[in-house]
Amino acid sequence: MEVNVEENRQHEESTEWFVKYLNRQGDWLEKTRGNLMVAATVIAAMSFQVMISPPGGVWQSDGCSSGNQTVCKGKAGTAVLEHESSKRRLYLGMVISSTVSFSASMSLILLVISGLQLRSLMIMAILVMLMVAAVLCISAAFFLAVALVNTDDQIISDILMIYFGFWIVFPILILIIQLVRFIGWLICFICCCRPRRRRSPRRLPPLAPSLAH
Repeated sequence: MEVNVEENRQHEESTEWFVKYLNRQGDWLEKTRGNLMVAATVIAAMSFQVMISPPGGVWQSDGCSSGNQTVCKGKAGTAVLEHESSKRRLYLGMVISSTVSFSASMSLILLVISGLQLRSLMIMAILVMLMVAAVLCISAAFFLAVALVNTDDQIISDILMIYFGFWIVFPILILIIQLVRFIGWLICFICCCRPRRRRSPRRLPPLAPSLAH
């Protein structure tokens, strides 16, 4: 009986700790609701600007010509580098990255202003994933945009490689830190829930009543 009471008490303590942890995360998201809106709006504006003002500019007219040779490959208003075969993959990568970043940012804004409670574990996970996708994709769009207008300058190429390496190592480092924290929490949770059996004191048999002489 005493062992069961001890197990129930330890389970309740571990459950209360987990609930408090989720409440702290929810409070943090509630307090930073405005900051999330600002960050998502800025990222969406950056993604939109990259799409309407692509690197390299746009064709000004349909019939650009230089002497007897036509130098315009696209219609007026379309991106110049879109039709450049050597940079076609970089341009498509920039378009995909900007589109994903813009979509993630707008989805985050819509989710925040919808009035949903940010204390829910599912809502917190969705917000974090959307923000991570938006940040990583806008960073990739910046890298691809610079690569599109870059020449064969070795210094610029080295800078881009350092930038690329940073955005590979830094997210992995954050992921490892979060994974270590989760493993530590999991170990604490298992240790708290593990029943600690205590030996109940032996009960001595009642003394026989002394016989009346």
